[in-house]
Amino acid sequence: MTILRTLSSNKIYTGLPLSQFIFLLLLLLSCRSTRTQPAMHYSLTGLAVPGADGTKLYLRDVVTNAIFDSTEVTDGRFFFTGTLPDVPAHFYLHSPDYALSKGGLWLEDTDMILDAGLGDFGQATLRGSKTQEEAEILYARLATTEDYDEQIELALQFIAEYPDNRVSAAVLAGYSQNVGKARVRELYNALSVPNQTSVYGERIRKYLEINVDHAVGDPYTDFQMSDPDGNTVKFSDHLGTVTLLEFWASWCGPCRKSNPELVELYREFYDRGFRIVSVSLDFSREEWMKAIFNDHLSWTHVSDLKGRNSTAGIIYGINTIPDNFLIDSKGKIVANYLWGEELREQLKSLLSNKE
Repeated sequence: MTILRTLSSNKIYTGLPLSQFIFLLLLLLSCRSTRTQPAMHYSLTGLAVPGADGTKLYLRDVVTNAIFDSTEVTDGRFFFTGTLPDVPAHFYLHSPDYALSKGGLWLEDTDMILDAGLGDFGQATLRGSKTQEEAEILYARLATTEDYDEQIELALQFIAEYPDNRVSAAVLAGYSQNVGKARVRELYNALSVPNQTSVYGERIRKYLEINVDHAVGDPYTDFQMSDPDGNTVKFSDHLGTVTLLEFWASWCGPCRKSNPELVELYREFYDRGFRIVSVSLDFSREEWMKAIFNDHLSWTHVSDLKGRNSTAGIIYGINTIPDNFLIDSKGKIVANYLWGEELREQLKSLLSNKE
């Protein structure tokens, strides 16, 4: 799932409050058990799933978006066990049709229980994970106010109070471009070493190194990435009279839903000099290419297959997808996050002398 609210623009398509926004955003360190066990070994027992016998459940790795493991509900229970890719590891649990789904599960190398009671599976409580217990403190604080800025500040205060918790690194990675480099650097330097060296810490470091705070009227920033055939593509070599720099992914439902609209606009304005360069936040080259083919996307495509750690995504401060930047013939950013008739009207105006 994707989230489309940013602090700078306050854009939303989900309509979710920030508490749920952060919960989904983490969908992009704790104490270990003292038992004698293989390194990073875990077990997760699910209780009270009435009426779900025979339902298959998948543990999806939030970092890679790949299915990590699967099991089946039997007698109202399910069970996962094995070795984690990292500790703590972040997962999304769901059935094939997502009728049963639970996001934001931070699993550790210990025995844990996910108990839905007789209520909503999505509200099930995870016991046994210290990372999860501390994350719930954050969610509870966010629920105390509906003011967006206050909720942001509460999240940053949590990061400062819990520098050892992996959730802090994940939240800071997600909000880096919205907070500003000075404060991000201060919070990052206070994180534990394991958090600084985690995949989230890597994203924060890259943000501090390469992010450009683009605004309307600023020149675009050039970058290089590979196309689906593995060839290196330089963004500046594929500019038109007007260019849409689009950020998307094959797994992003709203992105795929908007693709037919982009196909129509591309056909309508191509002869007047309109070009699209799409940067995918995919992990899988196969899924990326399949989406390009199935959605009939005939323009330039690039990706480094690093998901939300995409170099171009970090340069342009992409926190959520879909997102885009419209660039004119002088290389200036003239608009950000345009869709539908609003984008069409901009293209008509910018290309009016090309008819």
